[in-house]
Amino acid sequence: MIPIVEQALEYDKVKVLLKKHTVSEMGNIRVENLSPSKSLDLIRHDLTLCSEVKKFQQRCGDIPLTGLSDISKTLIHASKTGTILDPEELLNIAKVAQLPSQIKKKTYNQNQDEFPYFFDIVRTLPSFDELVDTINNCISMEGILLDRASKELRSIRQRLRKIRTNIHDKLETILRSPDHQKSIQESVITSRNNRFVIPIKQDARAFFNGVVQGQSTSGATCFIEPLSVVEMNNSLHDATEAEQREIRRILLELTDQLREQLPELEQALNLLGDLDFLSAKARFSQELNAIEPKINKEGNVNLIKARHPLLEFQTRQNRESIQKSDDHITSDEKQKSKLPERVIPTNVHIGRDFNTLVITGPNTGGKTVVLKTIGLLCMMLQSGLHIPAAPNSELPIFDHIFADIGDDQGIEHNLSTFSSHISKIADMLKSIEESESTSSLVLLDEIGAGTDPTEGTALGMAILSWLSERNVSTIVTTHYGALKAFTHTHHKMENASMEFDSTTLRPTYHLKIGVPGSSNAIKIAEQLGIPNSILSSAESFFGNNNIAVEDLLMELQGTQQDLETEREELHEKIKACESEHQKYRELINAFDSDQKTIQEEAEKEAFEIISSARKTVDNVVSDIRREQASKASIREAFNKIENAKKQLKPDPPEIPKTRKIPILNIGDKVRIIRLNRFGEVTAIAKQGQTPIRISVGKMQMNLSYNDIDNVISKKESRHLTPSVLELQHNKANEIKEELYIHGMLVKEGLDLTDKYLDDAYLAGLLKVRILHGKGTGALRSAIHQALNENPHVGDYEYAPPSEGGEGVTVVKFKE
Repeated sequence: MIPIVEQALEYDKVKVLLKKHTVSEMGNIRVENLSPSKSLDLIRHDLTLCSEVKKFQQRCGDIPLTGLSDISKTLIHASKTGTILDPEELLNIAKVAQLPSQIKKKTYNQNQDEFPYFFDIVRTLPSFDELVDTINNCISMEGILLDRASKELRSIRQRLRKIRTNIHDKLETILRSPDHQKSIQESVITSRNNRFVIPIKQDARAFFNGVVQGQSTSGATCFIEPLSVVEMNNSLHDATEAEQREIRRILLELTDQLREQLPELEQALNLLGDLDFLSAKARFSQELNAIEPKINKEGNVNLIKARHPLLEFQTRQNRESIQKSDDHITSDEKQKSKLPERVIPTNVHIGRDFNTLVITGPNTGGKTVVLKTIGLLCMMLQSGLHIPAAPNSELPIFDHIFADIGDDQGIEHNLSTFSSHISKIADMLKSIEESESTSSLVLLDEIGAGTDPTEGTALGMAILSWLSERNVSTIVTTHYGALKAFTHTHHKMENASMEFDSTTLRPTYHLKIGVPGSSNAIKIAEQLGIPNSILSSAESFFGNNNIAVEDLLMELQGTQQDLETEREELHEKIKACESEHQKYRELINAFDSDQKTIQEEAEKEAFEIISSARKTVDNVVSDIRREQASKASIREAFNKIENAKKQLKPDPPEIPKTRKIPILNIGDKVRIIRLNRFGEVTAIAKQGQTPIRISVGKMQMNLSYNDIDNVISKKESRHLTPSVLELQHNKANEIKEELYIHGMLVKEGLDLTDKYLDDAYLAGLLKVRILHGKGTGALRSAIHQALNENPHVGDYEYAPPSEGGEGVTVVKFKE
């Protein structure tokens, strides 16, 4: 596939959009090198891998790639023995080297069987925890060697700090000395030639003992190093050089340690670049609401609700622009400058029943967009990208994709529009003829245009016949009526049209396969204001037969549109019926299962009752015999039998208690009993079994008064979300009004008290008791200090002597 085709189908623009989702230059390079493949196995692997990464990122968030940069040049530099990397280079390597461990940590708890290809990459990633820890332990985020990098460095820096302090102390003494006040230009300590000095007036330098290290630009000030600090500055200079030698030694050691893992670092860098590319493809798929299409080997194209990706992004921008301008322009201005706000999806198929599709219809009706959508989606598929279409869409793998779209005059070759088109078509035919493969896709916009219509039509027929005979999948657009008739007579060809609304005289952008379209030039001209006299002349020149054919085409389009609408309605009804059938089948199965369970439980209960009754009778008979049938024993026996009979009788059904109907207003929040969730009342009907409409999250439910409780007025709950109310309700049922911490350590008791106070306040309790005991008073004092600092506590006091006295603190919360 040549770049001209990629440009014609705007494949290069898709790659620009894909680049926006990469995080590194390595990801960008992979996008730039992306091109369609012909390998079925490679394409399937790439599509599956894209689906796995998309699913993983939807569930777990993006793959952690923050800090990824191209460190390949640094690694090459480090490969030379004796090389010393600077701190910034080492930090960049550490940022990259820490990513494999972060990725493995994020994927640790995921099921590897769900993401086999993705986990193959993750498992291959080498880890560098020790190297990362070593670098981060030695170098700060600002690129400064830390004292802890080595004992020697720490010792040197301690000596440096001590020397600097001694020098400053000495110089401060000189600056404060009355003997030097007239000589000092300014009471500051500065440095020249890496030595600490003080500014002395030029005319006083002869009276000040020291070494001149420089003077000001004006010459009025000399910077003199007093003799008393010369030796100290020498020591400082020696210590500074020792520090730099130690820093170089540490950096060399780190570089040597890194060099030992260069092959693994290069491998990791390459895999991280692949993951950046994969993550971008997955995010791009998610942004487009794209799917992984099916691939068939029969050469069949079947796109369902396909959308052109560039149009998808353009219409989103249009929607955003319209929303921003809503407050600034009138409704008439909006109508005049109306931009498309959504993409009309396309359903198209070719290959199974026919290999040539001829699309007709009015200008600006969407014919060219259909061509570009089909070609671009085929190229995206063969590049391992998901396509913006509905599930169950199918595409084949084409060995060649050819496209001649748009009015591209060959100015540099002195070619007209027609010559330019024919030159491109000639190249296509030559490539197809020379190729041994029959799997090609040809997309031609306005075939035969740019010359005499009769000759252009004849040439178009011949080209279509040639391509069809070689079983090339061909899709063309045209305005020529003779090509429609020609297509109708060939069994391997099919007409299609862009739907046109004859009422509004506007295109609907829906592709209809099986019916040829009309250009509707005269009707469009009428709408655009051409005088009726000219339109009448045009119709007479056009001829009555041609007008009748055009009217017939319009009628056929209308009939097919009605049939499509009825078919869609019937399809929806069938789906609804199937759903209801499944629902009732599940209810029947559940009923049968419940009935069987109830019967088994009833039989078991009856058996237990009968066994118990028999045992009771046997015991009674035994008692009668033992007591020799005295009156008292017989009376007692009859009482036992009566009690057993009562057990055999079922309890009378409980009469449901009538609940008082609560007073509700729209905006109140209530608890749905069976869900144990809070929702907001959005409507209240005057009658009906379920008069209350309640919003719960994104659900709307119609309920009765018996289904709710815990009514909270709109005023009381306006600052409380349903989630907070649910938490309060659950806490109120769980939290007790007393906390027992007697005998605990202070820290343990404080931790429990702090959590308990938060929970109690959230549960809506007004007052609680904390039983801490008297003891030494340490726990009690700590608790009182915590209460003073708690923002929810209004007041607290000891309990009455009868309820624990100083061993119990009663806490009252703020309302």
